[in-house]
Amino acid sequence: MGSLYQHFEEAQKGSIEVGKLANFAVLSANPLTVDPMTIKDIEVIEVVETIKEGKSI
Repeated sequence: MGSLYQHFEEAQKGSIEVGKLANFAVLSANPLTVDPMTIKDIEVIEVVETIKEGKSI
């Protein structure tokens, strides 16, 4: 958030909130909850959806 504040962008970016820009991917497995030894097995082809600036692409 520090660099966003520095560039006056903290109102548009930096956290997942209504009205803010967000780019993220929805994976088929949660890397925070799977066995750490299997994180490497979550491949790009398993991306379920990508959201860019509020739109599914």
